[in-house]
Amino acid sequence: MTTYCGSRRVIGHGEADICGEMGPGGVHQCYACQLKDHKAEEVAGAANSAQDALVKAIARVAHETVAAHNSAYGDYTTPPWERLADKDKDHTCAKVAAFLNNPELHATAHHGTSVALLTASQRAAAYVFHGVVHAIAREQSRD
Repeated sequence: MTTYCGSRRVIGHGEADICGEMGPGGVHQCYACQLKDHKAEEVAGAANSAQDALVKAIARVAHETVAAHNSAYGDYTTPPWERLADKDKDHTCAKVAAFLNNPELHATAHHGTSVALLTASQRAAAYVFHGVVHAIAREQSRD
């Protein structure tokens, strides 16, 4: 079952995505509903949970790597992991679990159609995060 909440997100130029309604790329699902579905999959026995120690470790490394990337572009607003709010840590861990449980999930999937509004640096940060998650996962699966 797929979750839809009907929330509206403005994507620019008077256009909006509504969770559960058909859009240019198919039926739109907001990120909050995607996370709910991923959490439900985890409970149903998915391989990786946002609460797994390895997922948390990968989330921390990926977050710190993105923070360093952002700093290189002059954006010093990404706090270190230790100062990150628990809800933001949980959100980051959920993204990691989603990427691990769905290897085909695109690096910018959690941005939905608003990916077109991201700066080049923000898109690059999404790819860096995605790449770090999968690189660590590949390393952990080596014999």
